[in-house]
Amino acid sequence: MDDFREAPPSRSAAKRRAQQIEEFAWQALELSESEVRRLGWDESLLAELRLARQARNHGARRRQTKHLAGLLRRAEEAAAALENLLVARQGRRQGQVEDFHQLEQLRDRLCSAETLDEALHEAARLFPACDAERLTVLALNFQETGDRRPYREIFRLLRAAAERGRP
Repeated sequence: MDDFREAPPSRSAAKRRAQQIEEFAWQALELSESEVRRLGWDESLLAELRLARQARNHGARRRQTKHLAGLLRRAEEAAAALENLLVARQGRRQGQVEDFHQLEQLRDRLCSAETLDEALHEAARLFPACDAERLTVLALNFQETGDRRPYREIFRLLRAAAERGRP
């Protein structure tokens, strides 16, 4: 009864993992050089990645990427490092998308006559360096004319304030 060993993954699980690693290999082709350096891969894996990136013909690129995926399946640490980097990268992108949507919603509330005052207070709280007078003028201009230029300018002001940082 002491011989309980961890059973190897089923064939289906192994195939799913192989497909996942192949997808990671395709995503690795799109990484920047600084991200590739952070992976800490040995020189042979880096050389295979470079070859896959350089392949211009679709068939050659596919073969080279599949070969890279095969090497990654045998190098679990390298595959895990790639997976961790891609997950972190996706999380950063998701955060950027959420921030973008938040700025859009704030802009929409600034451009609405009913929510202008509340939105101005929120903008001042979130972005103290943002020019509240300019936001007010642009919002009122949009409300009066319906012109999209002030609408876009409000977003640019909010995005610039967000890039400068929050308190």
